[in-house]
Amino acid sequence: MSEQHPLGPAFGVVSGLEYQQAIADGVIPTQPFQTLLGFHLRSVDDDGTVVGDAIPRAEFANSAGRLHGGYLSALMDCATATAAHSRQPVGAGAPHIHASYRFLSSADHRSALVITARPSHVGRSVVHAAVEIRTRAGRLIASGETIHKVRRIAAPPDADTAP
Repeated sequence: MSEQHPLGPAFGVVSGLEYQQAIADGVIPTQPFQTLLGFHLRSVDDDGTVVGDAIPRAEFANSAGRLHGGYLSALMDCATATAAHSRQPVGAGAPHIHASYRFLSSADHRSALVITARPSHVGRSVVHAAVEIRTRAGRLIASGETIHKVRRIAAPPDADTAP
């Protein structure tokens, strides 16, 4: 679990929307894995629509110099998780239980990317989300759908009582 910013909201203590908007607004830091990927969360709307940017590095290219499908999958995973979680109340999360991705075009590591995800169904037990990755010029690179299981999560321990 990532370290929480002392002045910002903690995961599970505020609604998913408040938590994700705090990341987009720079109130709390981006999740470490998203930072590693070069993913920057630009916005999260009230309906759960997520827009993010990614600036890939050369390390994310395959031997042909094109962005690796695993890298693109990880970006889509991050965006759909953010969209699904943004629709959860205090004390609930929505981890992935299924993902299906399609790679429609290729791009090299110098391509700035825009990732857009939105919940397509929000139920009491599952959330479905759709995602697209486009170049900044608008060319569709990849798309997909994910399913997330809604579950209660334990609030993070109080810093003063943690072992």
